[in-house]
Amino acid sequence: MIRFCIIVIVTLFVTPISASDESLVIYGSRQQTLMAPLLQAYQASRGVAVRYVQDKSDTLLQRLAEEGDASPADLLLTADIGVLEAAREMGLLQAKQSQLLSSLIPAEYRDPQGFWYGLSLRARMLLYVPGRIPRFELRDYADLSSSALEGRVCMRDLEHVYNQSLIAALLARWGEKRVRAWLSGVISNLARPPQGGDRDQVRALAKGECDVAVVNSYYFAMMLDSDNEGDREVANRVSRVWPETGVHVNISGGGVTHYSPHPQLAIDFLEFLAGFDSQRLFAELNHEYPVVAGVPVSHTLMRLGAFEADFRPLALIARQREKASKVIHDLSNTD
Repeated sequence: MIRFCIIVIVTLFVTPISASDESLVIYGSRQQTLMAPLLQAYQASRGVAVRYVQDKSDTLLQRLAEEGDASPADLLLTADIGVLEAAREMGLLQAKQSQLLSSLIPAEYRDPQGFWYGLSLRARMLLYVPGRIPRFELRDYADLSSSALEGRVCMRDLEHVYNQSLIAALLARWGEKRVRAWLSGVISNLARPPQGGDRDQVRALAKGECDVAVVNSYYFAMMLDSDNEGDREVANRVSRVWPETGVHVNISGGGVTHYSPHPQLAIDFLEFLAGFDSQRLFAELNHEYPVVAGVPVSHTLMRLGAFEADFRPLALIARQREKASKVIHDLSNTD
């Protein structure tokens, strides 16, 4: 149980980086504002210069594939298990075992061969508007297809990786027949065509455009903790439900690139990110759940209470992502 297309190259340190230096090159989709404190702390601890190349996940995978053995990248950092598994299947990552990482990171949140390691968690939660829907009508993901919610559900694009991963998890849990029936019901219950990001679903709830939404926990927590008074007010008008049969969690994580010039340095950085102080920074800066036991969550996440996560290994869930994409495509394109 958890308690809890321009490439931007960001050189975060004044230390010059030459070809002869032992420097760490990271390709990452995580925002600079999140990564900068962690990278600066690593350099201060190890005396190693770091270059961080930021772009969208699919662009980074394409770049790694095109660069091949000439790639300067040592490490890939990204959000979502589907992206990490895609990188593994494309041969862009190498298996790199670490006794420390294996001891700190639960088996369900890392690749058994060491191709990737989860570093933080986010949960796919249900939000509703008190007074517009009885709490007993919303207990689990299954309830999203209930006829009681016809015309009352908001979601972002079903093809988005967050929803695709949720549906992959449900395929692993329920099987394809039940998931197809469920998703058909969810689509029938949509209050509007899927649109916007997760925070837009929360705003739609507050505007009365729908009564139930599916949102990642860290987006909701960021709204609760926002400097924007409007976002805080909107977030405080809705309530959350942790699905009672197991909450789908996803990871932000990383893996050593196949042609890494410094694979041991890359593993050292992953081990640094799994340390207590780095895990605490992940929790505080981005309201994500630490993947390592014993690290406190942010005060905002504490307000959301405890939940029980789906016990299935993410590597198993990731194998369902192609089927999930096909199910979404089939049901989204019916007349």
